[in-house]
Amino acid sequence: MLVTVVIAACVSVGACALWLPDRAPALLDAPAETTSAPASVQEYAGGQQVTLVPSMSQARDLLSNTSGLVTADWSAQGLSSGRGVMRVGERSVVALATATPLYRDLRTGDRGQDVLALNNELNRLGYNSAPESDVFSWATSDGWRQLMVDNGNESDGSLSLADTLWIPQESVAVGSWTAVQGAQVTAGTAVGVVPGAMTRLSIKGGQASERDRALTVAGVSVTLPAGATEITDAGFLSQVAAVPEIASLDGDQLAVGLDGTLSLAEPVEVLRVPAGAVFGIADGIGCVAPADGDSEGEPVRVSIIGGELGVSLVVPEDMAPGDISSVLLGSRLDGLTCG
Repeated sequence: MLVTVVIAACVSVGACALWLPDRAPALLDAPAETTSAPASVQEYAGGQQVTLVPSMSQARDLLSNTSGLVTADWSAQGLSSGRGVMRVGERSVVALATATPLYRDLRTGDRGQDVLALNNELNRLGYNSAPESDVFSWATSDGWRQLMVDNGNESDGSLSLADTLWIPQESVAVGSWTAVQGAQVTAGTAVGVVPGAMTRLSIKGGQASERDRALTVAGVSVTLPAGATEITDAGFLSQVAAVPEIASLDGDQLAVGLDGTLSLAEPVEVLRVPAGAVFGIADGIGCVAPADGDSEGEPVRVSIIGGELGVSLVVPEDMAPGDISSVLLGSRLDGLTCG
């Protein structure tokens, strides 16, 4: 009897297992929607690797404004505005980096763009002048006389073009220099060549930032102003170009670009949120909606500072990052607009 009962029970269990429908495991149930997520605060410097594409100027001939025998040559260390580059006969020839090349003799009362450039350069060099004036005034004459005296020339304050050599920048390296001691120079002929110089570094594919950033290339750093994606600072560019590993590159190698790093000049405190929490994005501005507190469900405008995989780093416009501890996601954002 007992065996019969056991067999009947087994048959009943087997029949139920065979005929009752399968039940899906809980693992395969449709997932519940996540409508909020925590937000956290972190300090962000925005460090990133960038490629910088240089722009180079053309090589330029340096033309002598005087004729005669070179009795001294001071070009070995390069040419600097306001300093002598050579002596022809008994007169020193002084380099000048004026915005407009000088092309004539000048004296008190003369006017023109060349006079304006001379006044501004004398002022930059620390000599008496009339900056931003296109008049060769008594101040211009006094400044020019002192510059000549400092370079070993007697002067009555009038400018003789033969005492000058125009250079395109404040300081330049020079190649193919022919005005060596004992050589004959002729007015209007080249005495040297200024090689092409770096005039701009542009961030390849760069995007402007609302904040100042620090740009470093080959160990040389400069501040990249807010809104800029290129640097034209002559001092910085000349330092970069003088770095041995960069100075040795030819034109094709430079065209590939230079490696650099870019980071915020001053780290900022940012809010770290899921990328899907930011909506209404336009021109680096969007909104998030706090999931708790007095601002729950109300869009808050944010500046998008950066991002990582699945995460956005933002700065709220009207509150501190720490005031938001969680944000809405998914369908909870439906109907919200970013004003």
